[in-house]
Amino acid sequence: MSSDDKTEHLYTLIHKITRKLRNPKFDSTDQKILPPITKVQWWILKTVWEQKQCTAGYLAKKIGVRPSTMSQMLDRLEKADFIVRFTDAVDARVRIIRLTDNGQNMFYHAESKFVEKLVGPFECLTPEEQQFLILLLEKLARNFPQQSNN
Repeated sequence: MSSDDKTEHLYTLIHKITRKLRNPKFDSTDQKILPPITKVQWWILKTVWEQKQCTAGYLAKKIGVRPSTMSQMLDRLEKADFIVRFTDAVDARVRIIRLTDNGQNMFYHAESKFVEKLVGPFECLTPEEQQFLILLLEKLARNFPQQSNN
């Protein structure tokens, strides 16, 4: 297998895994325990949780979407009572985003469900293979060029 073939195969595998992780259905028998948010919404909640509070611009850069797209995503999260937006006390032009109590609860609930979805596939590997896979993925992630929006 040539280097290009290996790279294309790796890309295909990463794409397949990513699609499975993004699919909220993942397993049609499990619909009742899935959180009512998407993986992208979970990433937004996770980012706000880690930062304690942040701006829509920061989130757009971190997630890798246009500010207008982020604004629409935040509208949905605010309507669901997962986030609250308020004016910055120092600069009235800036809107700050913070998780509501409901948003914090949803983040934890969703995180546990998304992680549960990885358990089965991950456990098909031996503990040594799991550790080696993590090591290789960390190395691969470190060697991507830095994006200007991260």
